[in-house]
Amino acid sequence: MTRPYQIGDLVHIPQSVELLDCDLYQEADPQLTIPMRVLNTAGPTIGVITEVTSGPYVRIFCDGSHWSVKNSSIYKLGKDSI
Repeated sequence: MTRPYQIGDLVHIPQSVELLDCDLYQEADPQLTIPMRVLNTAGPTIGVITEVTSGPYVRIFCDGSHWSVKNSSIYKLGKDSI
């Protein structure tokens, strides 16, 4: 199930979610999609959506860094939560 996100949405990121530091939207050269950093969350945390595409990933800002994360791994917070 795909969750509709918008830039600025606050999201819950559960424990053990894989966060990737790479440009997952680069289609010209697949080599550019290799992650420079990978982080598995140690505990639940909160992030903000910074970029949305039609693919399976969104870009978030979390703990002082920008990351790419799968749509299915995060949950929208707030009154309009799904």
